[in-house]
Amino acid sequence: MKRILIVEDDARVAKALEVRIRNAGYATALAGDCGSGVAVFSRTKPDLVLLDINMPGGNGFSVAEKIQSLSHRPIPIVFITASRQPEFLDRARELGASGFIEKPYEPAEVLMLLEAVLSNLSR
Repeated sequence: MKRILIVEDDARVAKALEVRIRNAGYATALAGDCGSGVAVFSRTKPDLVLLDINMPGGNGFSVAEKIQSLSHRPIPIVFITASRQPEFLDRARELGASGFIEKPYEPAEVLMLLEAVLSNLSR
């Protein structure tokens, strides 16, 4: 079973994502800020990280850099944000993002993107 780490500071959004992702057949882990995101990543070794950009204790970009430095293989990261700042998309691309989702999002679209990214891992 593929594992997805959700790093999201809004507890309602995190729980909604977790329920949908679990119902789609994936194992999940949750983190609510930057520091715990890195810690949970180290502990759970997920196959993919769904990562909010604006969070307490830093930002998703610094978390992505730390995660990639800790991993022995490239980890697919899908960024999620409520910000409409074009530089966020540019920065996500620079970091090799596997996807970028703007809030509000359609749950079905999130699942389709995650499934597409994870299916590429199997190839």
